Amino acid sequence: KKMSEDLPYEVRRAQEIYHLFGPKGGEDSYDIIFDLHNTTSNMGCTLILEDSRNNFLIQMFHYIKTSLAPLPCYVYLIEHPSLKYATTRSIAKYPVGIEVGPQPQGVLRADILDQMRKMIKHALDFIHHFNEEDQDWKPLHPGDPMFLTLDGKTMPLGGDRTVYPVFVNEAAYYEKKEAFAKTTKLTLNAKGIRCSVH
Repeated sequence: KKMSEDLPYEVRRAQEIYHLFGPKGGEDSYDIIFDLHNTTSNMGCTLILEDSRNNFLIQMFHYIKTSLAPLPCYVYLIEHPSLKYATTRSIAKYPVGIEVGPQPQGVLRADILDQMRKMIKHALDFIHHFNEEDQDWKPLHPGDPMFLTLDGKTMPLGGDRTVYPVFVNEAAYYEKKEAFAKTTKLTLNAKGIRCSVH
């Protein structure tokens, strides 16, 4: 609907959020929105996933779960073939829903707040690691993203074997148009040697 003052407050607010963080599905939409909720239900730490094919979020959620251990953290998949969710987070390319409970309405619980803070900290840590540019000596598998073009296209590594990039972002290589050198892992064996004294 077009923006107008006679629309209900919720509709006007939804339109403002849509224009601020969206448009939904657009290139300029926000990458990630964390949608934080506490619940009266005894759900503990719960991450909400709306797409079982979203590799970035699946890896992020695994990182959060592993980092929180031994505190349990659950993933609630609410994927539906035809239903599209109209949550604030759904505007983003990577929507993250977080529910932590139990917390009665009108009551502040320090332990619940602490769990929420830890979940967000681990999520932000994952994003920080993901965004690190220098990946020297880290394995790069065939099909892994290798470059991101200025127009947002991902270029994967071709070939059929894992490589280990080195000299990533070496300034002297710019004029050669080399982003990095590809290496492979090699195990060397040496025969025993004897030192003879004369």
